[in-house]
Amino acid sequence: MPGPPRGRGATCPGLVLGSGGGHAWPSCLGSGYAHRVQGKRILVTGASGAVGHTVTRGLRQRGHFVRGYDLNPATQPGEHCVGDLLDTPSLRHAASDVDTIVHLAGVPDRDNFADQLVPHNIVGTHKVLEVARLNGVKRVVYGSSCRVVGGVDWQQEKIGLDIGLVPGDHYGVSKATGEILGRMYADRFGLSVICARMGWFVRNPEEASRVESVDVGTRIYLSHDDALEFFARAVEVDDVRFAAVFVVSKNGGRALFDVEPTRRLLGFEPRDTWPEGSSWSSELHFPSPRYAASLIPG
Repeated sequence: MPGPPRGRGATCPGLVLGSGGGHAWPSCLGSGYAHRVQGKRILVTGASGAVGHTVTRGLRQRGHFVRGYDLNPATQPGEHCVGDLLDTPSLRHAASDVDTIVHLAGVPDRDNFADQLVPHNIVGTHKVLEVARLNGVKRVVYGSSCRVVGGVDWQQEKIGLDIGLVPGDHYGVSKATGEILGRMYADRFGLSVICARMGWFVRNPEEASRVESVDVGTRIYLSHDDALEFFARAVEVDDVRFAAVFVVSKNGGRALFDVEPTRRLLGFEPRDTWPEGSSWSSELHFPSPRYAASLIPG
């Protein structure tokens, strides 16, 4: 995921290549490219991050129109707005003609709570939900984290939704607060919100080399392919007002988190066991979180 916003407004060239080049439409909105695509119209925040890159590319391949929104330039062809998550007018502009927002932007690890996690993970998520309400967006799919339950023992056989929210650090608190905000917007304003409590989405080969050395690493693994399958189903499913579900791969039937509710709600059937279902480009490097070594409770 990208780093925290730093006060930059949005600029929206219609087609931005990963190298920074490409054809410039008059704005990021309303190009012929957008209207030729059938399916959902989706804004992905954090589109230039590791998860965002995978989700954006995969949703486009499934026939949806996807516009990226990120502090950083695009990592692939397609519509992309360079903008600040906390800049409400810019975010509203980018979301002015979409029916779904996939919210993946934010601080991806432990950081200063008051200066980083609160403004970017909590206030930033509120901005996304409020823009969705103001713009009449039908659904927000929120990139939460399995660390909303980081305060319980991860050595047990299975952790289910019945455990509730038990964050074990300030990062987990920031993600849990995003889920609570989502529930309020669903209940009070009728917005459809699906919260994805994602497992370990491995960003690069160096990170991959550590998976098997980390306690429960292979049990919380989320492959790139399974992540895309989840987000596609979360975008496409009908009649969900609010849900918070775990999203991890099959992991040889030993996954730490219970994905049966995810299967019942979305038809999500994870297929991969570490190291299946993920690949990394030598030309595009997504850095690991600064505190990656301490991401696992313990």
